[in-house]
Amino acid sequence: MTTQDRNTASTFAKGMAVLGAFDGSMPALTLADIARATGQDRAAARRGALTLVQLGYLAQTGRAFTLTPKVLTLAAGYFRANDFGHRVQPVLNRHAARLGAEIVLATRDGTEVLLLAQSTLPSGPVSFGFTPGSRLPLLHTSLGRMLLACETDPAPLASTAPMTAHTERSLASRESVMEQVTQARGAGYAETDGEFESGIVGFAVPVSAPEAAGMVVGTSMPRGSDGEAALRALRLCAAELRQSGVGAT
Repeated sequence: MTTQDRNTASTFAKGMAVLGAFDGSMPALTLADIARATGQDRAAARRGALTLVQLGYLAQTGRAFTLTPKVLTLAAGYFRANDFGHRVQPVLNRHAARLGAEIVLATRDGTEVLLLAQSTLPSGPVSFGFTPGSRLPLLHTSLGRMLLACETDPAPLASTAPMTAHTERSLASRESVMEQVTQARGAGYAETDGEFESGIVGFAVPVSAPEAAGMVVGTSMPRGSDGEAALRALRLCAAELRQSGVGAT
């Protein structure tokens, strides 16, 4: 057993894996679903699920398990500690209102894009129903490519991230994706055209300071929209977020 193994609790890790199985792709999961998603046997999945029911994070109806609103408390501490209510949300809302399109703040979690915050507009030209905590592809979104461009060495991530084609325009080779990542690093922004959602162009620019954990802001618009206006709005938004300390560490 390594030093790292001695300092971790495998039972707790298995329980967190059970919680992580509820990724939103299905409204409810059975023990068989949980075991399949976590790689655990049925007995371990059952113990983890029932423990989470006892703690109030899952609810059980017959053979089905669902998340409860209590899971939101796990994220609330992060948002409060980083003052998202004052430093992030108003900035996203203000620049999104001027642009007339939603703006999101995102970071990388493993080989996926993780949405941290999203502007709240009464209406916008595009709405996919994403919320903070949603995950997006790393290779075929502007957010993901800009996050890769923020990495000192993006090659290992680009070689292991899922290469699922989402539309007929999704790039089919990792080499082509890496070319786009290199281009994004040089240009200071990433752009994708219909690779994740048909007819939709995505733009993203970096927020984080060099050597800090990667954060980016981005927007999506119908093809033919004013891309220059989108980039101006995103750059102003990113600059204001940096000024308030977002993405500094």
